[in-house]
Parts: sequence; structure tokens; C-alpha cells
Amino acid sequence: MISKAFVFIDGLEDKPIVCGVVTLDTKKQYGEFRYGQSYLGRKDAFALDPLNLPLNNSIFNTTNQKGVFGVLLDAGADSWGKKVILSLHNTKPKNSLEFLLAGAGMGVGSLVFSLSSKASKFKVNKNTLGDIPMLLKAKDSILKDDTIPKEAKKAFEYGSSMGGARPKTTVSDGDISYLAKFNRSDDLFNHAKVEHAAMNMLNELTACRVATTKVLATDNGDVLLVERFDLLADRPTHHFISANSLINVKSINPSSLADRYSYGFLAEFILKNSSVPEDAYELFQRMVFNVLIGNTDDHTRNHAFLYSFESKDWRLSPAYDVLPINSNSQHSLGIGLDGRNGTIENLLSQTERFGLKRFKAEQIIKESLALVSQWPTYFKQHGVGDGDIERLKAVMPLHLYT
Repeated sequence: MISKAFVFIDGLEDKPIVCGVVTLDTKKQYGEFRYGQSYLGRKDAFALDPLNLPLNNSIFNTTNQKGVFGVLLDAGADSWGKKVILSLHNTKPKNSLEFLLAGAGMGVGSLVFSLSSKASKFKVNKNTLGDIPMLLKAKDSILKDDTIPKEAKKAFEYGSSMGGARPKTTVSDGDISYLAKFNRSDDLFNHAKVEHAAMNMLNELTACRVATTKVLATDNGDVLLVERFDLLADRPTHHFISANSLINVKSINPSSLADRYSYGFLAEFILKNSSVPEDAYELFQRMVFNVLIGNTDDHTRNHAFLYSFESKDWRLSPAYDVLPINSNSQHSLGIGLDGRNGTIENLLSQTERFGLKRFKAEQIIKESLALVSQWPTYFKQHGVGDGDIERLKAVMPLHLYT
């Protein structure tokens, strides 16, 4: 069983450069990470995780997430990706490091992994839009645990480390890379069209930056294409870290939902570390929008920060994975003093953490309500069918609009 691997950054030079080494004791669920001296000596060196892995020569250790720092896991497979890797590899990964090595070069951001300190794989994707029909068939085979067509094996492996539980992979169209997200036969509604509509509606709000999306219609169903904001012409332009990795808690309790495991904690990180402190206002607007459309799946892997290789600074990433999920008002991330509860009162309970005066926060909520209350018309204009709009009435928190 593999217990040591080298961490590389792709995008700083023509070839990936080694930045550190990670070790893992699976029995103790204890892991360590340290930066390499050659990396620490670079003028363009940056901290992979400014809160939990600051840029110095310490040996950092963790027992969270079974002994692997979250920022490393961000570049690896989640539930869907692990299913793909286990379906395609004869030698099955047995721990987190082995999954990272199996999916090296296939994930979000710039990190890649290797058993060697001398070289690692490049970030790579050879799928194109023309491969979508074949990918749709392969997706169904994986979901049904059927035999996977030979030509589909490598195609799906290119997206095996993109995270999340839903079927997806990566495709390219010229210099633009997309995350291709597929519907499932048991979905309550057409996720591709609804997510496209929700993302575009969020983009209507003042100062909100949203990943560009489009829906590709095929004979075998619709596919949502989400433009990658971490790549240009298949080369990494940014380092990626999820909110989950920054927050870095082993367990969640009512106290943490009003403190660290919350939107407010992320806003405070922005105010201290972002080159654009106003991103904290944008995060508040995203939180309000998530509450108003019932996006209760707003967990910490659905929020992220980017370090730009060009401008050498941190910013909140464009919004992604935004769509109605449930009207029960219990969100994944803490909203305010009342924890996960998605109410107007709770939205306003910690405005100071976002650098907002209460009256400004109330203006943001008013603007968001005016837009979201028109959701049936807006969704229909973006291709959502009448049947799905009717079904969404059971998902959207309509009581908040009155």
C-alpha cells in the first residue's frame, strides 16, 4: 500500500514542478505534508492552503479527512470519480493517496501527484464535444454497473477527479475546456436545463460572477457544459482550494454552524486574504440566492477560492453547482446565528462578518427577491419545460416570496 507521494504544480512552468511531499499512515489515519526546499526558494511560490499549510519549512500534520489535507483531496476523485476509477483500473486504489495517484492530472486546479520527485503527469484532457454521444452511453453503463465500452474508458477517466456525486467528465472545444454534467434517469427534473437557468439567473444580480454554462441537446439527452475557470487551452491558470479545505473541521455541531462552518467564516477569509474584499458582498448575495431558490446542497465543496498564477492573488471563484434542491430551508453550510436555517432573519443575523451594514444587506435581499420571485418565467425562457416548472414548485421555498 502506497504511503508517500510527491505533490506537483502544473502551470507555473512548461512542465509540472514539485512543491512538496505527502505521507500517510492509514492505520492511525495520520498524515504529514511539507514543502520542498526548492519550492520554498522560488519567487513565485505560494501557499497551497493559506490557513492550514502556510508557506514555511514546517512539517504539517493532520488527522482530519483520514490523514490527508483537504487541498490535496480537492484535486482528487469524489464519489462519482471513485466509481469511475474503480471501474476502469485493474489495480484498485486502497487509500486516499492511491486514488490521488490514479486520478493525477484529471482534477480541478493545478495539483498533480507522482511517486517520483523528478516528474509528474501534465494536466490532460483529450475529449471533445464530438465525444459526447459516446460519453452518454458510457455514463449509463457505469451507472448500471454494465461493461464499459473500450473506447469510453480513457474518455471518462479524463474527468474522474472532478469531484461530486453526479456523472460528469471534461471535454474541450478549441481553447475552451468544459465540465460536462449529465442527467440521470431518476432525476426529479432535467438538471442540465434547471442548473443552466439558475446559474444564469444568479448572473443577473449585481456583481455576481458565475461560471459560463450552456446546454447541449442530443438524441440521448441534455448535457450541461460548464466552462472551466481554472484552465486556458487545457493548461492550468489557477490553483484551486475548496471552502471545505479552508474550514478544515473534523465534526460539525450547532456552535460551528454559527462560527467556523459557515458563510460568515468564508467572508472573513475574503476580507483578510482576497485582492478584492468586495467578494465578501458577493458571497452574501450568493448565500441569499441559495436560500431563495432552495439550493440546500450549498456544501463546502460547492464554494472555492482561486490563486491566479498571473496576478499572484486570491479571489473567490465564480459560482458553480447552483440549482434548486429542497424547500426544507435546512442548508448544508451555516447561514447565521440560527445555524443552517434558511430564513430572512437568519440571513441578516451576521451581516457584519461580510463587511455589510444591515441596510445594505436588506437591499441585496430585496433585489434578489424581486428577481427570484419571477423564476417560472425566467426558467421557461431558458428552456425548462412546463412539467419541470410544476415539479419545481415542490422544491422552491415559495413561502419566502410573500
